[in-house]
Amino acid sequence: MVPLDEWLAVRGDQYATLLDMQREHICRAVTERLKHAFPTLCYDPSRPDATEFQQMVYERTPHRFHRLIQVVLRLQSISVIEREYRWGWPVLQRYRVEQVHLISHIRWYFEAARKFAPLARTDRRPFAQLEARIIQIVQSITQTTIDAISGNGLHGSLGFAT
Repeated sequence: MVPLDEWLAVRGDQYATLLDMQREHICRAVTERLKHAFPTLCYDPSRPDATEFQQMVYERTPHRFHRLIQVVLRLQSISVIEREYRWGWPVLQRYRVEQVHLISHIRWYFEAARKFAPLARTDRRPFAQLEARIIQIVQSITQTTIDAISGNGLHGSLGFAT
């Protein structure tokens, strides 16, 4: 078994290219899954552009994640995932995005990637390890929540609740 770091160094760039060639197929599949599984995700009827905003979220979210995966594969660094989600989690909560939404999105992305950009047999285990590591990171980060109503954290102070 090839360690994940070694696989990223040896095969990351090649697989990033293959994934990027299938980007539209992968992202479209994830968008459709998001729409059907979470029909009220990021829908805020108080917004004048509620439907348009929601559609934009459905369409852009998989593309943004795809770009993150490209960075991970090409630069051989999973730390970019941690930084992105650590920064974004407080913002995402304001739109009532929950851990289940993020984890589902990640799983669906990797599922679509396997379908549209099939892996060599020797790449399957490290790619599954990458998926598991990203899910682990997101689970760890999303264990904390911000008071989404006031946007100021626990009891109106700038902090996190667990």
